[in-house]
Amino acid sequence: MKKKFIILCSVILLFNELPHRKVCSYPANNPDLSWSDLEYRDLTYNQNIKTVNLYTDRNIKSKIGPAVISIDGTDQLILEFDELYDDARYFQAQIIHCNWDWTPSDLRPIEYLPSYNEFEIFEYEYSVNTIVPFTHYTFALPRVTLPGNYVLVVYSKDDPDDLAFSKRFMVYDRLIGIKYSVGKSMGIQESRTHQQIDFLLDYRNIDIFNPQRDVKVVIRQNQSWVTAIYNIRPTKVDEMSRTIEYRPFNLENNFYGGNEFRFFDLNSIRAPGRNVDRVFVNDDRIDAFLMKDQNRSHEFYSIWEDLNGGYIITNIDNGQDPRLEAEYVNVHFFMESAEKLASDVFIFGKLSNYDLLPEFRMKYDDQLGGYMMDVLLKMGWYDYIYYTPEALYTIEGSHFETGNDYEILVYVKPQGGIHDVLAGYIAFRNKP
Repeated sequence: MKKKFIILCSVILLFNELPHRKVCSYPANNPDLSWSDLEYRDLTYNQNIKTVNLYTDRNIKSKIGPAVISIDGTDQLILEFDELYDDARYFQAQIIHCNWDWTPSDLRPIEYLPSYNEFEIFEYEYSVNTIVPFTHYTFALPRVTLPGNYVLVVYSKDDPDDLAFSKRFMVYDRLIGIKYSVGKSMGIQESRTHQQIDFLLDYRNIDIFNPQRDVKVVIRQNQSWVTAIYNIRPTKVDEMSRTIEYRPFNLENNFYGGNEFRFFDLNSIRAPGRNVDRVFVNDDRIDAFLMKDQNRSHEFYSIWEDLNGGYIITNIDNGQDPRLEAEYVNVHFFMESAEKLASDVFIFGKLSNYDLLPEFRMKYDDQLGGYMMDVLLKMGWYDYIYYTPEALYTIEGSHFETGNDYEILVYVKPQGGIHDVLAGYIAFRNKP
């Protein structure tokens, strides 16, 4: 009890000494930034841009799920984002076609777009009665004419070198059928901690000259490219039935099962939600301190429904539109650890673009005996885990029973082609 009191007092003292974050005055672009700095991944280049979300219109209520549509479907991709600025400005967007490994292809825009590759984003609304003012933008992406990988790049209309953010999305064809099975690993040591994805490709509807060479496969877990398995090798090609089998014995089709995501409920700033310890509301900022987290690596598996790392923007305090009325809150994380770990520790989930971003790297505090970090987030329900890249799941633990979302992406380069086609795609969940 005494230790808990000391930690709480230290955290409150630290809060009182924190510099108050102000909304950056515009312009906030980096004068040294240009298109040569563009990275073909989910990345924000402007610190005033927040809560970038790209989703399909069939998921318009929850706005979660991968940014993936079929080439012959009617689904449309919707982009939403905020800029922490109390006035609106115009943004523009371009769409860049990429190869299977997310390097830019040699295709010209006219070969995958029905119109000129420059789209204005002019639909915006102002925040309503929020402590931190912001402008909310919405943009319906135009449909492309070729299946494949794409990167949406958003930048200032007034200054094209003022990059705002880049966002990946995929458009698939149904030329290759996919049959899969998912279960615990066949490895003896891995059977308690890993999940195994076996699958069979049916390519009767597409001509493939050399399946071993011309087919590239990527398997993704919980929308993360960090842990994705690339270019897994086939174990059998049957040219008579035109099938390709992937059942490797070296466990290259294995994923750590991980653990169910942690979560916190920041639907309200009037009363702390689940896993929120306390909320401080001031004239120019709001701070929410989460409950102290513990290492779960030695715990037994516990089942609960999660969003597999996602988040949902909500606000139950007032109003009907959380897009415009949800506040931005400085969220403070604290993970207790008796000593500093050998690996870096990151907050990981959709809130970090399912990536290991520098701003989500935690710092160890010897006095408090744990890892700390704070990040500005919009009110809502958030999933997250503590990710240690050099020693996976030393904090969270890993279980074969954990429920995860998986995607299998199959790319083919047509004979004589200069680009990769996303010829097959399937998404499924391994339920515990």
